[in-house]
Amino acid sequence: RRTENGMMASSLLGLVRSGVLDAGSGVVRSFAAAAATSLSHGGARRTLSSAAADSDKPGVLEWRSYKIAYEGMPEYLKLTEDAAPLRKRLHPSWKSFFTCDTGGCLNTVHHFYHYEDMVHRKAVRDIAAVDPEWKAYRKAIAPHIRDQESVVYKPAVACMEAAGCGPIQHFSPEPEKEVMYELRKYQLHPGYNSVPGLLDSFAKGLPHKVAADSNSKLVFFGYIDVGMLNTVVELWRYPSLAASIEAREAARKVPEWRKCIADVTPTVQHFRTQALFPSTFSPLR
Repeated sequence: RRTENGMMASSLLGLVRSGVLDAGSGVVRSFAAAAATSLSHGGARRTLSSAAADSDKPGVLEWRSYKIAYEGMPEYLKLTEDAAPLRKRLHPSWKSFFTCDTGGCLNTVHHFYHYEDMVHRKAVRDIAAVDPEWKAYRKAIAPHIRDQESVVYKPAVACMEAAGCGPIQHFSPEPEKEVMYELRKYQLHPGYNSVPGLLDSFAKGLPHKVAADSNSKLVFFGYIDVGMLNTVVELWRYPSLAASIEAREAARKVPEWRKCIADVTPTVQHFRTQALFPSTFSPLR
């Protein structure tokens, strides 16, 4: 019971901190009353205190990709731009809204969200699901959507730290006009050691890659926990598409990075890179 209360407390505190729920709302008061009944007073304090400390934990990242009908893309983007303030209010952990320029399905939009855990994700989505404005928005865009995919990533903390990258929930750069994001995805062979082995090699090689080009900025490094398993992704931010190509060419000249790639290549089935551009209403630009 204490575990359940701790998970709920973490989720509710996250929603209060992000503005989705008011601290004096009925759901928060109801939980506080239930916690007081089921736990000792000291135990309740410890549960809420430990939950409050979770905000800087790695959490999880949900990446959602929607294929849009070619003829419906302009209307879909207009409706989505108009609903951006609503999305931010209901989904405070919303971080991005990208379109694909090259390297993948062009009529696809990508958006991702950070959550403290899967309980937090469910709490946020449950609230949005009953919001009248959100329901109206979803009804309006439905005719334009051909396919939806959602996967959940766990951050590879050691790799992110090796590249000088902080937690994704704290990544908030100043917008740039021509900025682009490169999504690099590796599908590995099945096996328990495939992902840990790649992460270990990258943690050693990434400092040298980053040192070779000051324009590259790692945004996220992680692996799928729900979805196609044995999949690892990198998300990089560059001032422009040309800058991303220059960074790749610079990294190829670094011996330590070349060794890193040589070490992981036998474990990789295939590898894809996509150039993604943020929309005008994307939180990350």
